Amino acid sequence: MAKSIIFITFAYQITNIMMKTMTTRWMIVVVFALLLTACEKAYDEEMKVDKTEETTQGNVTLRINNLEMMPFENVTSTKSVDNVDLVCSRISYAIFQNDTKVKAVNQEKGAEDFGAVTLTLAEGIYDLVVIAHNGSGNPTVSSPTKITFSNNIISDTFYYYGKLTVTGQSQTVDLTLTRSVAMFRLKTNDNIPNEVKNMKFYYTGGSSTFDATTGYGNVNSRQTVNIGVTADMNGKPGVFEVYTFPHEETGTLKMTVTAEDGNGNTVMERVFSNVPIQRNYITQMSGEFFGTQMSGQAFSLKADGDWGGQNDLTY
Repeated sequence: MAKSIIFITFAYQITNIMMKTMTTRWMIVVVFALLLTACEKAYDEEMKVDKTEETTQGNVTLRINNLEMMPFENVTSTKSVDNVDLVCSRISYAIFQNDTKVKAVNQEKGAEDFGAVTLTLAEGIYDLVVIAHNGSGNPTVSSPTKITFSNNIISDTFYYYGKLTVTGQSQTVDLTLTRSVAMFRLKTNDNIPNEVKNMKFYYTGGSSTFDATTGYGNVNSRQTVNIGVTADMNGKPGVFEVYTFPHEETGTLKMTVTAEDGNGNTVMERVFSNVPIQRNYITQMSGEFFGTQMSGQAFSLKADGDWGGQNDLTY
């Protein structure tokens, strides 16, 4: 643009001189020729800038093409989802080299590029961590072995961990993510009383911190989850779900469930000890939660939708 101004100024000066020595027709022809030359050069320079930007957008594209639900004994097939936004609302990508984080990208559902990201990386070998989940905020990926979540609240979570080798050639890497959590589901067969406004779940035996290198939790956590009860939920049976990262493929939880009124007072409380959990499994407790009597426990196993299976317990 600066060059254009210089050319125009120069043309103006030439015009003043020519007005004294040339005819009006000849002056007009020369001025238009000078202006045309200036505009053409400015346009060429802008186009060169655009082309340069297009070639430096990135050399590595990471693309999630599958969410895999792990196969388990007694489950004949493994279901998978090839569209990540059907299951998760947030994705975090973190890239490490020599224990130092070099790149981090967070995406939210609704973004045009949700499930894919293009990065510029120098040649070398990196550790790649990808976390897809439904939490209210982005996880903190301090290292591949220490991943924490907002307020220590865990949602349905999938992960990928592996080595990423970057060469001088551009590449696209297709990723398969695996579910890393176990779910505890409480099903009340009786109606939720009108005075109940909150269901509090306090549990130990799992972890709220995740190690992507092993696929398991690595902290002995005391987890608390509060699930609000709205007016349209009162007077009906309820279903409530919470999650944890098991320390190994199977484990147990001690689960205390408290129904509270609007002032935090206890309406009913149940304690479930030695609740079995398994990664990619649902443990469902069902019964008359608000009644005064508890029935004996029974255990059964059956396949359950997109999860590996479900442990059904009654109380």
